[in-house]
Amino acid sequence: MTDVKLAVADGVATLTVMRADKLNAMRDETADQLLAALRQAEADPDVRAILMTGDGRAFGAGYDLSTIDPAQTPALDTVLQDHFNPLVRALRTSRLPVVAAVNGACAGASVGIALAADIVIAADNAFFYEPFVGIALVPDAGNTLFLTRIAGRVRASAAMMLGDRITAAQAEAWGLVWKVVPAATLMAEAQKTCAALAARSPAALAATKRLIARAADPDLDPMLDMERDLQGEAGRSPEMRAEIDRFFASRGGKA
Repeated sequence: MTDVKLAVADGVATLTVMRADKLNAMRDETADQLLAALRQAEADPDVRAILMTGDGRAFGAGYDLSTIDPAQTPALDTVLQDHFNPLVRALRTSRLPVVAAVNGACAGASVGIALAADIVIAADNAFFYEPFVGIALVPDAGNTLFLTRIAGRVRASAAMMLGDRITAAQAEAWGLVWKVVPAATLMAEAQKTCAALAARSPAALAATKRLIARAADPDLDPMLDMERDLQGEAGRSPEMRAEIDRFFASRGGKA
């Protein structure tokens, strides 16, 4: 794996996105490698919990637009269907409890991936950001379900339509994160939480997770499908074409 590092110790599998130079923006391969690492951890009987985070100063900057061919219309519905939606579904249905340690910027699809975790802990300098509408797209990777279900319709609408940053303190007040801790102690706190989970009954945790998923997001599959379809339409719009052209123009035409 080149985008994702998997490390196992003391019953905890740590999955780290290793694209710090891109603020851990995710390409298709990143989602695939995260899913592969999750499956590898699930197959290890000694693993009792998952810790997800990003290398450097960001949890994840969403989808890496530089991977789009500027000469082609992006098939974002295919991207979601083949790469990101399988990861979100796997995180929610895994037998293992998943802890997300949000260590900085968390934007776009990365927000959905963080909120797909069972427990989210954020550094005090972290923030969440929904940039989709600002670039003529719609929220995806479970964002429309998770953010609306957790924070409520009014807050989710403002966050997703206006694209204002949600500070760590706001995220805690809205219920998006379990707790906010000083940045310097984030990983220690996340590891402590994972150790506590690893000491509990795996069967009881897996069953509890299934019950919570049934109560909290029984309509996850149809919502992911709807996000996929509407994102496909948005990706083919003239407005999105203009945004792609603007993005590459700002980079001097370079991918």
